[in-house]
Amino acid sequence: MFAGRPDWHAPTHWAGRPVHAVFEQPRRFMAAPQRLRTTSFRLDIYEQDRGDAGLENFSLLQLGFEADFDLDAVRQAAPDAQDGLSALPAEAAWLRLHAADALSLPPEVMALQPLDMAGLGAMGLALRLDAASTSLLEGALQTGLLAVGAQAWVRVRGVAERWPLTLAFDPAALRVALQAPECPLTALREQLLNAPEALGFAALQDVPLSQRAQATEALLDRLVERFGTLQPATADSASDGIQLVFDAERMPQGQVNWNLAEPLLCPRLLVIEADPLAPLRELAPGRWNGQLVRRHSVPALGSGWHTITVLPNLPGPRAGLLRTQLELVAPPHPPARPFSSHASAPLPADDAPFTVNLRLAPDEPLHYQWKTSAFVLNGTRPELMQGTLQTADQRHLVVGPDALGLRLMCVEVDPALLREAQVEVTCQGQRNGKAWTVRGQVDRDRRRLALALPADLQDGTVTATATATSLTDSRQCTAPPQPIPDSGVYLDPFSFEGSGARSLSLACEFDDDTPQVLIELAPEDRTDETSRRTLRRLTPAAPATDWSWTALSPFRSGYRWRWAGQSDWSAALSPAQALQLRSSQAPTRSTP
Repeated sequence: MFAGRPDWHAPTHWAGRPVHAVFEQPRRFMAAPQRLRTTSFRLDIYEQDRGDAGLENFSLLQLGFEADFDLDAVRQAAPDAQDGLSALPAEAAWLRLHAADALSLPPEVMALQPLDMAGLGAMGLALRLDAASTSLLEGALQTGLLAVGAQAWVRVRGVAERWPLTLAFDPAALRVALQAPECPLTALREQLLNAPEALGFAALQDVPLSQRAQATEALLDRLVERFGTLQPATADSASDGIQLVFDAERMPQGQVNWNLAEPLLCPRLLVIEADPLAPLRELAPGRWNGQLVRRHSVPALGSGWHTITVLPNLPGPRAGLLRTQLELVAPPHPPARPFSSHASAPLPADDAPFTVNLRLAPDEPLHYQWKTSAFVLNGTRPELMQGTLQTADQRHLVVGPDALGLRLMCVEVDPALLREAQVEVTCQGQRNGKAWTVRGQVDRDRRRLALALPADLQDGTVTATATATSLTDSRQCTAPPQPIPDSGVYLDPFSFEGSGARSLSLACEFDDDTPQVLIELAPEDRTDETSRRTLRRLTPAAPATDWSWTALSPFRSGYRWRWAGQSDWSAALSPAQALQLRSSQAPTRSTP
């Protein structure tokens, strides 16, 4: 439950930023994202001729983001971390654009927008803008490109702060003392630090003031997890951008006892910056059209025809999803149209917007039903999956994963692992009493993947096999099977057997009069790093010892040894077998 999670307790600071140890996994650390980097910008502007109704203008705005962790800067500041440092995956994110006061942006663009998670570090945003909003956005892009920025909120989950203290309180009394269900997180923290008795936590006053901040964080983490939800603050809020919204139904009357020293998983909300218009700044305005901004002219249709604009909003690249079709059906509308009207189109592989024409009776209001059908790969056999039938009366549809009747499980692999291996991910389970299997591969050219799974898959598990890509090495390592998680899968070197904490037992049989021997040991791939070597002294009185280290790769999980003072190291050995030596084997005898 807690393994592999960041520990919010006592973060280390490297390169001027907090880095969190991984709970109960020595020498492993996680760094939170520093900013959101814009990976794609696309604005599709439509001018649709609706005949007697005139021209209709609208646009579809698509933004793609990737969390930027800047791990190289941390590794340079802390060489001991090296490949033991990994990214802290996000489980949800929000974005709000902001601009200079003199610049007008459409209200829907300035509003807080939830981002669609396309991986544990990738996310996207899709918006439909009307004619006025499209015009405002175009003008802002032309005249105020440098004045537009964004703030992002990223939710991450880890092991709560801990403090040796037990608190007894009444949740209902706390709810009354708070006076409002929404509370700025900074204000609540200050009140717990300076006047905890006002909220029913008088026991916090017994904690020395110099240490009360840590005890307060331990309490805050538990209040968030058990009673509330962290949310981005409103645009006009004077807080630090985060508010805690309490749920009264989770705060019943009666005394509860909390042990602040017990581990607990809890979320935290990070506030970071984003630059959504970065792709535009990298191109001269004259090159925007056709590359980042595309214009479409939709000609007028005969009476009763309607053009529906469709925007696929799916994580990718995808594995196991062969083909997806969108079907529109307008039920009979007697007496003007006593028959059903049908239209269909495939979803483009590149998720570009497309249009579908649907014919109704003249003057008939737009109303139709729609669903998707998809061919999904089960092993080597394609099977047809139907999405849920939905109704709509809009000229614009957004097709997300829920509409497919599928689950697109996102898999992301750490670049440190992909530098030496490619990874095959397999999901297995049962559907309607029959086995279901889907596979996908991640490599240097494609570090994330979305696997298509039936929504009703039961007993699902995910496994991963990493295969070394070196010309001289084709070894394979396997990650232990795990239930398919709700938030996706993040794989790094420590996900696979062989990496992580390793230990070796070594002993020397003193079969001559040697008073001691000195043995030098190092991880098999770190013999050239003095800081990674260790020296063990064995004597007739203490002829055995243990040595522990952290293997940073499942492909380099062994060790090397040599007699002290020698230049050559042994071949890479597995610690599964104890190292047995004899003093008479030493090339030179060591003296005390």
